[in-house]
Amino acid sequence: MLSIEVKDILSNNSRFYNLSDSEIVFGRDPGSQIAVNNKYISSKHATLFQEDGKVYIRDEKSSNGSEYYTHYKWLPLGPRKKELSLPLQLKLAEAVVITIQSGESRIVSLTEVKNDSAIMVLDICGSTRQAVYNEEIAFHLKQRLNTIAKPILYGAPVNFYKNTGDGFLATFDKTTQAVNCAVKILRTLEKRNGKSKNPPIHVRIGLHKGQTYVIDPATEDIHGIDINITFRIEGLKKSSLPKGTVLYEERDRIFASIAFYDDYKKHSKRKKEIFTSCGPAKLKGIHDKIEIFKLNWR
Repeated sequence: MLSIEVKDILSNNSRFYNLSDSEIVFGRDPGSQIAVNNKYISSKHATLFQEDGKVYIRDEKSSNGSEYYTHYKWLPLGPRKKELSLPLQLKLAEAVVITIQSGESRIVSLTEVKNDSAIMVLDICGSTRQAVYNEEIAFHLKQRLNTIAKPILYGAPVNFYKNTGDGFLATFDKTTQAVNCAVKILRTLEKRNGKSKNPPIHVRIGLHKGQTYVIDPATEDIHGIDINITFRIEGLKKSSLPKGTVLYEERDRIFASIAFYDDYKKHSKRKKEIFTSCGPAKLKGIHDKIEIFKLNWR
């Protein structure tokens, strides 16, 4: 018996199944064992097989692809059956996340595994507004961002990666790795924007250094106050900074906390200073003000 959660990323809605079939098809076809009513999902998108106590998955040559999560990375799933161990996560077309567990498995809550991490949060600017006018283009831009960012992140290497719909959350062992990735992503997007006939992709990046925790061993998702701080830095408003600051930018920017800056300065071999202080910022939901630094990536 398998316990399966199907979560639509855009609507944030979940459905749950308990199935023991030897072959389980995920697809838009209403006749599928698990029918996914999402226009980005193919009629027959992916298939799960249970054979001799083992679990295999394959992509059915879907239009928008499938991925599986392993060792803090999303990797492409091909047309050949691949053996995977439970619990596991699948992602269909960057639109649906499927969590699969043994019916006998149990999600252990509050099993905290502490990690000291360099944390990055990236978000596309104006994605909600773009989706209102043209959802197809908005989805294309998100997919294009992923194809640009993932090779850069995995080459760092990244320790943890999670798609957030309009961007991603990632962690690294070193602040120098996070800086190199952030700068390379923005420079690559700048080149892409200058050549593409599609709308430009503009992003905001937040960087922080702190503790992360694994709360749910089944999904290996990470949590912690320092994750929240990084999201606040990514979405930093000008009104949160001291009056008169001239360093604020709405998009194509990288802001970092003083904790991140101090660690980077300690370990970086760069002779040129690439950070400029913006002053202390009041972040929503954070009691103490945090000094913010702008990374001058150009």
